[in-house]
Amino acid sequence: NMSAPPSLNLLGEILLISTLIYYSKLFMFIMFFLVFFSAVYSMFLYSYTQHGKVYSGMYSFNQINMREYLLLFLHWVPLNLMILKLDIFIWI
Repeated sequence: NMSAPPSLNLLGEILLISTLIYYSKLFMFIMFFLVFFSAVYSMFLYSYTQHGKVYSGMYSFNQINMREYLLLFLHWVPLNLMILKLDIFIWI
């Protein structure tokens, strides 16, 4: 996956890729192609399953209400806070 928005998954992928590159410089070229084609394939699958065809513009954003944006935001922010700033949730 593309590990977006930034979360624990993105951190894990960055650490894994940097470790493999440190292990062998040959992995740098291999990982570049793997990451690139993985991102392209993920975008293609998302576009095809959510829009029914390859990306055809921004027409689908007109149908989204403010309620959906708020719901997405209220799930995304606490998740990233729990991962990136864990001391907020620790009460001693």
